[in-house]
Amino acid sequence: MLMKMLLYSTYRIMRNIVCQLHYGVIKKDVFRKFVRKVRFSENALSHTHLKQLLQKCKSVTEQLEVFNSYSQLTDEDISTRESLCKEVENVFQPHFPDCSVDLIGSSVSRLGLKNSDVDLSFQLFSDETKKDDSSVDTSANYSKDSEVENSSIGEFSKLTPKEKLCHLKIILMDAGFGQSKVIPGVCPILYFSHRNLACDLSIENKSALYSTNLMLLCNMLEQRVAPLYRFLIYWFKYYKLSGGIGKFKSYAVFLLVVYFLQTRNPPVLPAVEDMFQKTDFINNKNSMTYVCEYLNKFEKSKNSESLEELLKEFFIFYAKYNYSNAICPLGAESVNTTELTTKSLSSGNIFLANSISIQDPLDINWNVTNGVNHKFCSLFQRMMILISKCYNNDKYWRPTIGNWGLLHLLEDFNELRISRK
Repeated sequence: MLMKMLLYSTYRIMRNIVCQLHYGVIKKDVFRKFVRKVRFSENALSHTHLKQLLQKCKSVTEQLEVFNSYSQLTDEDISTRESLCKEVENVFQPHFPDCSVDLIGSSVSRLGLKNSDVDLSFQLFSDETKKDDSSVDTSANYSKDSEVENSSIGEFSKLTPKEKLCHLKIILMDAGFGQSKVIPGVCPILYFSHRNLACDLSIENKSALYSTNLMLLCNMLEQRVAPLYRFLIYWFKYYKLSGGIGKFKSYAVFLLVVYFLQTRNPPVLPAVEDMFQKTDFINNKNSMTYVCEYLNKFEKSKNSESLEELLKEFFIFYAKYNYSNAICPLGAESVNTTELTTKSLSSGNIFLANSISIQDPLDINWNVTNGVNHKFCSLFQRMMILISKCYNNDKYWRPTIGNWGLLHLLEDFNELRISRK
């Protein structure tokens, strides 16, 4: 069985390479070396304590409320992350006076768990950017020191993203920051620890800024998005479907939630293309603060399903889904993967299908789950079927001494998964 899985994995990798070679769009990042993250931060969520809290509840609805309250980032957590971001920026500014470090991801969208990494993006402003910014004093006295400084920054700008991160790593180490590691990839990151928090620093990560805006808007459009996503990302991590190489990224889980909510009758969320048409913030990272200005352009959802009902329907929906079709939140539609691949040929950036395919609404030729290993795609599909079947038995959802409700979705099914290995 192991040999069969290895052969299948090798086949998928070679298929992707051959496909790109055939169409002349081979990229060197296909051969990039994967490096596992070293976990730095203390686990802010205790499953043992969570289990105690959930067992005391009197309904699944109460369990969801308790879970959400316990797992979500508090105002104090956000303040700590903002302070950390400013501290990192202050370390870099003596070397790069015109740089900024921005918070991205769950620290901004507030969708993540308390133990989620702190995602940061390093931005080095160009001369053109400074000319367009009226707040920058361009009449400052010129000196030899500034000439040397500009020369140093110019050399830094010529480096590859990975080389830039290696340089920033040295600066952080000299400033007394914790253990760090540069992890290569399509978008390389510098992984380090500070204040018992794990941090991911990327270079001018515009795609992450845009996806953060999208997540923030969805969170503010519909209050059920955050608690539903929060439990599901915990569920993914608990089953080790997320949080490592070859697994589902948190953004992929978010898009699974978005597409599911778009397909409810009536919809809970609109199509992403509708969000684009009614806002312009998606192309402006500074607009995250002003998302509220766009909310009055959207009608409130007429869907009245409870969070408990939505959670149940999520598992049933993806248990029945036809995975020969790609999930496309942009138009809130399901599209045959072959059709997406054919359409992407003209762009030179081929949509590479997987056994589960999710089209990125911010880059329609990118399959967000392209890098997910077949075994994790298969496990996800099997778990959806198993859990959807258990919803037919009311005994699992009534309060009892043992595992029930959300704990049945976690611990009981984890034992079942282990026993079937």
